[in-house]
Amino acid sequence: MASPMLGGIRDVSGAENDLNTVELARFALDEHNKKSNAGLQFSRVVKVKTQVVSGTMHHLTIEAVDASKKKSLLEAKVWEKPWENFRSLHEIKHLGDSTSA
Repeated sequence: MASPMLGGIRDVSGAENDLNTVELARFALDEHNKKSNAGLQFSRVVKVKTQVVSGTMHHLTIEAVDASKKKSLLEAKVWEKPWENFRSLHEIKHLGDSTSA
């Protein structure tokens, strides 16, 4: 089995319900809501990818719900350096409406 390429993005299956992953997703939505005056609420993490940089760039696909209960999918990139207690929302974008039940 080949080891992941340094700096390459890799899938992290099974991490969708990990407490740290959920915390990162909630952080991303909170930051997005503050900056764009959105009222999105966290629903669940759909997919997780990571990339080793100076720290870790977490690529999170997040399902969120707006005030009208419409579900949407967002992709957030959260940069984390735990040894410095550093966490930053690098980017977040709307992927479309979620069709999950």
